[in-house]
Parts: sequence; C-alpha cells; structure tokens
Amino acid sequence: MIPAAPEFESWTEAPAAGELRLVPIGGLGEFGMNALVVHSAHSLFLVDCGQLFPSDDQPGIDSIVPDFAYLEPFADQLQAVLLTHGHEDHIGALPYFLRRWPVPVYGTAFTLGLVEGKLREHGLDVGLLHPVRDYGRMKVGDGGIEAEWIPVTHSLPDACALVLHTPQGVLVHSGDFKIDPEPLDGRLTGMERLRALGDAGVRLLMADSTNIGRPGRSPSESVCREGLEAAFEQTKGRLFVTTFSSNIHRLQTLVDLAYEFRRRVVLLGRSLDRNLALARSLKRLSLPDDILIDAKDAQLYDPDELLVLCTGSQGEPMSGLARLLRREVKGLPIQPGDRLVVSARAIPGNEVAISRMLDTAERLGAETSLEGLGPVHASGHGSREELADLIRAVRPDQMVPVHGTYRNLRAHGKLAADLGWPAERISLLDGGLCLRLFEDGGMDMPGAVPVGKCFVDQGVEHMVDARVVKDRLILQEDGVVFVTLLVDPQTGDLAAEPTILSRGFVMLSDDEAYAELLAGVARKAYDEAPPAVRKDGEALRDTLRLALRRIIRKTTQTRPLVIPVIIEAPAL
Repeated sequence: MIPAAPEFESWTEAPAAGELRLVPIGGLGEFGMNALVVHSAHSLFLVDCGQLFPSDDQPGIDSIVPDFAYLEPFADQLQAVLLTHGHEDHIGALPYFLRRWPVPVYGTAFTLGLVEGKLREHGLDVGLLHPVRDYGRMKVGDGGIEAEWIPVTHSLPDACALVLHTPQGVLVHSGDFKIDPEPLDGRLTGMERLRALGDAGVRLLMADSTNIGRPGRSPSESVCREGLEAAFEQTKGRLFVTTFSSNIHRLQTLVDLAYEFRRRVVLLGRSLDRNLALARSLKRLSLPDDILIDAKDAQLYDPDELLVLCTGSQGEPMSGLARLLRREVKGLPIQPGDRLVVSARAIPGNEVAISRMLDTAERLGAETSLEGLGPVHASGHGSREELADLIRAVRPDQMVPVHGTYRNLRAHGKLAADLGWPAERISLLDGGLCLRLFEDGGMDMPGAVPVGKCFVDQGVEHMVDARVVKDRLILQEDGVVFVTLLVDPQTGDLAAEPTILSRGFVMLSDDEAYAELLAGVARKAYDEAPPAVRKDGEALRDTLRLALRRIIRKTTQTRPLVIPVIIEAPAL
C-alpha cells in the first residue's frame, strides 16, 4: 500500500520569491480529470481543466470535476487557463471552473471551438477565449513565465505540448500525444523544436503515461483506412460506424470512403453535428457537396447507399447509436445485411456497456465482428517507444510521468530509469502532491494539498456531496429501511410501537416476524438511550440507526440505508 503523503502545512501561504509550485489536482492516479496548478510568487494559472466520467458505482452523477480547494486562498490572483487540447478529460470542467473564476482561456483554434460550444450551453462568456497558433509564445502573469504551444499528433486536431519558460528553468508538458509520421492533416509532432529545447536544457518533463504498457509504436491514423475500406467492401446493407465525435481525422477518412463507394452520409448525435460544423469552419475537414442527408430522408435510399455515422462508441444510453438500437430513429431500422463498426477503443469501465450494445445489434441482425477487416482504430497516445523518443529528445533534468493510474506512472518512471535516468531524477507524483522547484536548482516535495472530486448532477445547481452518491449506491444495492417512532412530548415515552417500512430491502423468509424483530431493537435502543440523547434529535437518530444497522448486518449480511423518523405525538 502506498503511504499517504504528509500534509503540506503551509500550502495556504503564497510561494516565496524564487519558488515554483506544480500541484496536480487531477489526472494522476486515474484516467481523466486532468488539471495542473502552476504557482509562483507572481504567477498562478491552470494547465488543462478536465472532467472524469462517472462509473457504475456513482449512480445519478453526470460528470466529476476536480475540487479546486487549493485555489481558494489565492482566488484574486488566478490569471489564466492554458489548454493542451480539446478532449473532455482536459476541458470538461471548464464551465464549472469559469463560473467561479472567469479568467482568460488560451488554446488552439479547434480546442477553443469545442470549449466555446460548452460555454454557450452554460450561458458563460465566450469572450474569455483567446486563440494561439502552433509554436506561439505568450507571457503568463508577472512572474517571468512564458508559455509556448508545440504541435503534437493526437486523435483530434490542434493538440499541443505546452512549454513553460520559467525563472526555475524550462518545463515541458507533453499533453496527450503520439508521434505519427503520416498524419492525415500533415501536421507533425514538433520533434525538432523539442530537441532544440533539449539541447538548450530542460529542467523538467511531464509526459503522458497512458500507453506505457503497450510495446513498440502506436500505428499511424492512416492505417485505419484499410480496415474501414474493407468494411465498405463487405457490407451489402447499411454501414453504421460509431467513433468519437472529436476524431475529425477518422471522420474525414469515413466521409472520403463514403464518396468513393457512392454512399450518402447520415449523422446521428448532437456532438457529431456540432464538431463537424466546427471542423469545416476551421478548414480541418472537407465534405463533398450533397453527401450529407437528413435521417428522415434515409428511407429514400437503398441500404447499400447509406453510411450512418453515430455517437455512442462507449455504450452511452442517450447517444445516437443507443437510439438506433432502441428503434427510435424513423427510417433507419438496423436489420440483417447491415454492419456495425465500433471504430474506437473502450475507455476502461465501459466494456460491459459496449458488450451489451453489440449484443443488441446482433439480435437485430447486424454484423458486428471486425474479423477479416484489418485495423479500424489507432490510438491517439504514443506507445512505449514513442515515450522513449520524447525522453531522449527533451533530455530533462527531472522526469515526471503524468496522466494515468499509479501503475502507469511507475512503469513510465521505470522506462526513464532504463534509459539512464537515476532514481533521484524521476519524481512520481500523486493527486495533490506538490512538487517545488527553486531558482538555485533545488527541488523538493513539501507534501500534499487538499484535493478531491466534486460530483455534478445536471438537474442540481450545486455540486452533489459524496455522501449523497454513497447513499444512492446503497439504495441501488441494498434498499432502504424506515423506522418511525411516535414520542409523547409530555412524558418522553413512546406513544406506540415503532413501525418498520422497507423498499428494495430483502428481509428474511418471514417478513412480518423480521419487522417485529427490528421494531423491538428500535424500542430497546430508545428505552436505553440516556435522557440527553432523547432530547437531541440528531443524536437519537444516530443511536437508532446504529442499532438497526448492527442487527440487519448480523442477520442478513446487507447494509441498507436506515432512516429513523421521530414524530412527536401524544399517547392514544
């Protein structure tokens, strides 16, 4: 077990002159919610501001965002957010962050285009967005820090590595990247600039660890054409393809193939409509005239004349693909002869939902197997050899793996060690663990700052407390037991026997007898409670809750939510 980091006791005090703090408040020890605080005596900004998607054990939650508690003592000093690219795990928390801190946001054109749509949905000021160009450089704050954006290849346009030129030295943050020698848009990873920085001297490299467990190199995006073309050739009916709506390069390949195979294209999913419109406006995507048709006109075409592009590659229940599978899209029934291609990798945790989706498609008669097609997906993250290439190019004094579980970070650190970096030059951070750099070349880890997760339920204006999420999970798994006590306000005695009501809780074979057992436990707990507890409503409820939980756990091995209800009523 990893020992907890000591608390950074003076974290609420501003950094001293010559001190630079790097504080990951998300994205380390997990996939998603990437956010890094960069803080010096005169500069305070955020690199990325991402969300985490909820898992099955977080019912009723739409998204999870970082707890920005570290920033509260310095609320009036925050200057900017710098973005590496436009995936949700790097920009998804911005609407919640900017509502509290409306500061300028800097990023490349496509990245800010994605952000703009999110801000408009939340009624926030899009005037906060400021575009930067590849290799652009700008001053951040008054602490002598400048930021530089270096292009990298990834699974969406305009991704960048971020270079911070600071008084403490040059810091390179890779963002999400791969080294694709044949990117479809011709925009290569800026390895020459990274090598030049390495030649001049880089103090610290923070590098993406997502694919550290994959040997070799990630294939070029261009290889996907082979498998997708085979899908067109082998499909006699409608071809349904689901992929991430931000993967403009993949979508361009699919549109090009549709044109070659004389198929019209139907888009299903709001994000697909929005992202393709954005990509076209920025000239990141070209569409042949009249290739797009509305879903309601699909019935006018033969099945072998249609390509349906839809959201839902991760089994999302409200996606375009999910609506297709529920037969909610008129004129586009999935039927024998059709094929469904999932052109995306499963995000960890989504495997069951994707499997159910594929099974439903097969029940409707569609072919879902990828056997014999060739590659239909290429990762946007560099594999082990590309990560090694980046380390060798930058040659940092200090190596810091980021983005991924602790296993990923540790494996990435081992890669650096295998390349010759001694242990003292490899720092493994965790969420909230502060790394400090000093102008004299010194470095330390003074401890951890408060970090955590904030839960977002779209129907609630405020953040949802983690205890609410826990209670929802208990209700989902073990149900709820209500115990109601009528108390005579004059005597303080029970005015009637306690009553038991349960929902979603499986009692023992004799429900009536078991309810009597629980009522007896509640009465005994009340009778034995000291007068001070009886007079304190919350203390009394805690006493009853504890007594009932104990007997239920002992007799049924379950842990339902127990809710005591105390009602004052005179004895009958």
